Amino acid sequence: MHHPSLELLLHRQGMLTYGVTLRNEGRWTARGWTLHPADDVSADQVQYCRSALARILGFDPAHMVVPQQVHGTAIADIGLAPSESASIIADAVVTTVPGVLLCISLADCCGVLLWDQDHTMVAAIHAGWRGTAADIVGRCIEHITTQYGVDPRQMHAWLSPCASAERYVVRHDVASRFPGYVHNTPAGGYLLDIPRAIHNQLLTAGLQPENIAHAGICTIGDKRFHSYRRDGSRSGRMAAFIGIAEGAEPK
Repeated sequence: MHHPSLELLLHRQGMLTYGVTLRNEGRWTARGWTLHPADDVSADQVQYCRSALARILGFDPAHMVVPQQVHGTAIADIGLAPSESASIIADAVVTTVPGVLLCISLADCCGVLLWDQDHTMVAAIHAGWRGTAADIVGRCIEHITTQYGVDPRQMHAWLSPCASAERYVVRHDVASRFPGYVHNTPAGGYLLDIPRAIHNQLLTAGLQPENIAHAGICTIGDKRFHSYRRDGSRSGRMAAFIGIAEGAEPK
């Protein structure tokens, strides 16, 4: 089947595939490539977007996991049969199963993708301000350490494009949760540095500095990406994705 072109930030390392979709304006749907239905995007169109992404990345669309995110701290372990992923309510998903593609929905929040150095475990975390304030990243790393025996010093992390410290304006109620990560704006608001907060949470959880990478792109300022802050209810949703290719030995 022929698909429209799909712009991605794509990384491949051995059996590991990870990255994030771009907005792809003018293609796929009225909102570009998007992970969820909307008033001008049908469920069938979204299924087409999802299936195409999986196939382009070399995964079976039936093994694509897209949890229902609620800005909470629930962590879901994904096994051999992730066909019921629509019923998974979680903001972090973890698997050791080759062939499973984990996806997190984004439109300014940060997608934090984790893997171990042997490519036997991967995780995708949705980290907006609520999740970051609750240290969902640290909680997920602790869960991985406990459940899978992975040493955080052997983990790697990649932070997706997200709202940046230069453009992410918040009110006092949010700023008060992030002492040391905000600075005042001339208009009396605050600018929040979510990437730096997440970076330091990764360090606190035991990751080594050289194993943490940032996309370093602001979704609000860069129109190649969906942004709820910039476009409001007209925004689509990107997918931050990670998976271990079929053929790798399960842990």
